Amino acid sequence: MPETRKSRIYAELQIRRRTIFGGHPKIRTFIRDERPALAALGAVTAVALGILLAVLLLGDQRRIRVVLASPDAAVPAPVTLREITLAFDREPDRAAVEAALAFEPPLEGTVRWRGRTLVFVPAGPLEPGEYRIRLAPGTLGRRAEPLREPFEHRFTVREPGVAVVQVAPGRTEERLVELRAGQEPRVLARAPRIIDFAVSPDGAQVAVVTAGPDGRGSLALVRVSDGAAASLVFDPAINVGGVAWSPDGATLAVVRRDALPGGGEGVPRAWLVRLSGEFVATLDPEGLPSLYPSWSPDGQHLAYVSPSDARLIVVNLATQERRDLGQPRGGAAAWSPDSRIVAFESVPRTAAGATPLQPVRVVSLDAAVDLVLGREGEIRSAPRFLDSETVATLRRVIGPQRTGTDLVFESVRDGRQLRAINLAAGTDLVLHWDLAPGGRSIVYTVQTAQQFTTITLDLESGDRTPLAVGGDLPRWLP
Repeated sequence: MPETRKSRIYAELQIRRRTIFGGHPKIRTFIRDERPALAALGAVTAVALGILLAVLLLGDQRRIRVVLASPDAAVPAPVTLREITLAFDREPDRAAVEAALAFEPPLEGTVRWRGRTLVFVPAGPLEPGEYRIRLAPGTLGRRAEPLREPFEHRFTVREPGVAVVQVAPGRTEERLVELRAGQEPRVLARAPRIIDFAVSPDGAQVAVVTAGPDGRGSLALVRVSDGAAASLVFDPAINVGGVAWSPDGATLAVVRRDALPGGGEGVPRAWLVRLSGEFVATLDPEGLPSLYPSWSPDGQHLAYVSPSDARLIVVNLATQERRDLGQPRGGAAAWSPDSRIVAFESVPRTAAGATPLQPVRVVSLDAAVDLVLGREGEIRSAPRFLDSETVATLRRVIGPQRTGTDLVFESVRDGRQLRAINLAAGTDLVLHWDLAPGGRSIVYTVQTAQQFTTITLDLESGDRTPLAVGGDLPRWLP
């Protein structure tokens, strides 16, 4: 087409466009007056087109995700696992998330929330093995954000182990040894003397009280995963004795004696101690002697022995109310799982008989339960609660009728004997034992002269398994 003709056609089209859109006076006025608004409308249209293009290219990014789950899949968890958590990147619809949550195998427990984090608290100890946490896809965000794909997180619960204090005749040191099935024994701590130790509720740390050649006790925290130790209390003016963990693992109850200016030591006092090593307060408000601190499972109370007046005292940590439960014989008190009942080694109410009773007394905080377990000629010791209805104690019969050491299970309601298991015969002694988390097994040590044999016993099957290393103070490692 010749250039002149193209030019004429183009000029004619421009005239027609001006005629259609700008020829009418009202249209010209509207365009002139609304030019800024029309420009803004063009910008909005451009933004909308940009958003539409991004959605087409990237997909809808308005969704909810799980950004953190615990326990860690790479680190086996203890059977006493306290929490399972899922943290979200947006505010969740809590009811929808709880409805979409599932465990394999199924778990009983309660759900709590900390902001955007779901916290599942198991109802009791877990069985060893593999677990899966699952969230079904759906509208799980508070603003209807979807979880587009199924979420799954796996973790493993390890088999419990055992810790013992290995003592050998002629050896200049004692060792705290960890024993687990399928693994070589591992030394967690060593010292001229190991006075006491306590395992943290999550099984991650052990608080160990050791004594040097001078006999003075110090306190350290040992990490179970790698055996790394951190000194918590090491002071020439402080002599540390027993130790106990709070149920939440945040505080220790520690017995200490202080050096006196003129020499010697003061009376033993139980203190609350932070994990930084800071001593917070004594259990007795007047600073009177106190021994054998024992926490209630709910963390609301502490029982301790007051040696100045030979009483077992229970203190409410929130109100500081104190309750006298009776006269103890020694040793730490045991608590029922529901924190209502205390069992302790007691003295007989009368001293009659050639072989006076050395009983265990079981008392509830509301005074509804008050039992004395044992008969004349028996020594009852080391109480533990199998559950809130059943208490177990070691029983030794002294005199010509002796039968070794039995573990006796009795009803908390009426003292009726439910079961008895012989742990050692003749003159062999069982002084220490521990109940596994969940209550299906026990561990105990049989002492024959200077030899220690540590054994686990399955309470359901009756199977007994001697461990590779025998030692004193056997305790479960979750």
